[in-house]
This record gives sequence, C-alpha cells and structure tokens, in this order.
Amino acid sequence: MKRPLFVFAGQSNMMGAASLPASEQIFLDNSFEYMHKAKRFNGKTGTFRNYGFPCGEFSYKNLEEAYGPDADENSISSLDNYQNTTYFCPSMCIAEDIEKKTHCTYEVFSEANNRMAASLPPFIAKELEKSGYACAYVNISKGSAPIDYYVKGEAADYFDKKVTDFFEDSKVQFPNDDMSEKVFVWLQGESDALNGYEYYKNALVTLWNKLKSVGFTKFFMVRVGFWGNEKIADVMRAQEDFCTENDGAFMITRVCSFFEWFGYDSDTWLPKDMPEEFTACRDSFHGFNNQHINEKGFKVIAKYAVPNIIRILFDGKAPALEEEKVLPLIK
Repeated sequence: MKRPLFVFAGQSNMMGAASLPASEQIFLDNSFEYMHKAKRFNGKTGTFRNYGFPCGEFSYKNLEEAYGPDADENSISSLDNYQNTTYFCPSMCIAEDIEKKTHCTYEVFSEANNRMAASLPPFIAKELEKSGYACAYVNISKGSAPIDYYVKGEAADYFDKKVTDFFEDSKVQFPNDDMSEKVFVWLQGESDALNGYEYYKNALVTLWNKLKSVGFTKFFMVRVGFWGNEKIADVMRAQEDFCTENDGAFMITRVCSFFEWFGYDSDTWLPKDMPEEFTACRDSFHGFNNQHINEKGFKVIAKYAVPNIIRILFDGKAPALEEEKVLPLIK
C-alpha cells in the first residue's frame, strides 16, 4: 500500500498550544506517529504509536541532564522550561482552572506532567483514514521558532537527524509499503511577520533546498494565521508565491488565515460576514487569554487540507484551494 511519510513542523500553532485539552483521544487504525526517544537511547529503531495526544515529544538537548546518568528509553523526565532545555517539544495545553479561565505557563510542563493537548497532525491522519488511506507521521515543532531555526544551528542538525531516522525506521516498520512520498508540512510564520516578504520567501527557498537534500519529495503549506499584526500578510503572500514558483511545493489550505482573532475588530482584514466555522477557533473566544489555535481550529484545517493532500499524493491533481478572504491579499 502507499503510505506517505509526513513531517509536520513549525512553531506553537503546529506544536499545539491551546488552553483546553483535547475533548477526546484520537486512535488510529493503520496510521502511526513516530517517536524518536528510543533511538536516542541507542535502540535499534524509534517507536510507532497509534494514538494522537499529546502529539510530539520532548526532544531534550542534554539526555543526561534530563534523565540522569543511568536512564533508558523508559525513563520519564521532569525537566521543564522547554524553551531552554529542548530542541523541539510536544503539544501542551495551559488551562489551570477551566471555570475561572486561568492558566499556567508552557514552561511548567515536562514528560512527567504533560497533558492530552490537541494538535493538528492526528486530525489529518484520522481524516486520511476516513478516506481509506494510511500514513506515518512525526511532529517536530517548537513554540516561537522562526524559520531560521530549521535551517542552521544545533536544532536544525537535530531536525535532520530525527527526520533521517524516521525515514529509515519506517522502512523497518512498514517493509511492504510504498513510502516514496516524503512530505514536509509547514505551519509557521508568526515569528517572522515583521521580516518582510522578500526575507521570508527567500528563507522558504533556502529551507526547501535543505529539505530536498534530506530526502523530502513534497513541501505542503498550511498558510499561516493572523497573529495580532496585519504585516503577517507579507508572510502569507510569500507562502503563496513560494508554492506557485517552486516545483514540489503546494499550498494545501488557506483557512488558518481566515480564523478570527479575539478582540480585533478590523474591517481591513476579514469580511464581517465570515462563516461560523471560522469563528471561535482560538480558546480566547472561550474566556482564556490565549490566541493559539484550538481543537476546533485544528479540525477545520484538517477538513480543508486533507482533500488537497489526497488530490496531490493519490490522484495526481492540483489542489483546489478556498476562495481568498483576507482582504489585503485580494487584488
């Protein structure tokens, strides 16, 4: 069978950073998330699991600091402060008292106390299964990561290592499957909103060239959402033009850009009559001081992205994208 390998990457909205936990666990029938931890402890391969949340893992920079000198793959770390201690990390949710709408910070979480936080990749895997397809995937994301984080430095080197191990270990796990499609799925740009169109488009080209050298065959773009500043329209334009101008790069959905931002009532960004499905896609609409995409938003993105994933990978067709709604992008 054809089993594409998906590497989901980006910053907090791809990582998963809502206030509320997922309403229910996702269980997959024949699709699996890859976990790298066992391989880092000198196992023959990483592991594959068939449930969704939390999605991703704490990829600690220093294994001895995180686990101690005599640890193994079954050890659980209580090392927190993820921004300083990890290369990449899993989905996290920060609601503390749901009735009072209070929350903690992401920095308090570790392997030992993380919760069932929602994230986009399991919803995409589940939607693919509903249409009769299977995949394997890994989420390699981190909050506040700029695009350059994936291009150079220790984190970028670790990204390459984890991806390479994922590709190699999938051959062992699924020896009879066609895994020729190795797909990078990108949701990022919030941290680069002020860097301008030319910077971001050139950075995407640099990133894509690096990804191809690691073995990727496709670059799928989930267009970035609004993040408190209309200058992010430059990132959206760069993402659109990058996908148009580069072989193997495809926009798979724009709907993340259509999600309303709580408290921002501007007639220069989105039309006033937005469909209901694009509202309340952030937990800020449920009383929390948190504008990250929530479970509803991830489901909406998956709803629109998966038909285009199928069109591109299984039907050999171009994506059928949504009509533009972001007013600065309408020419």
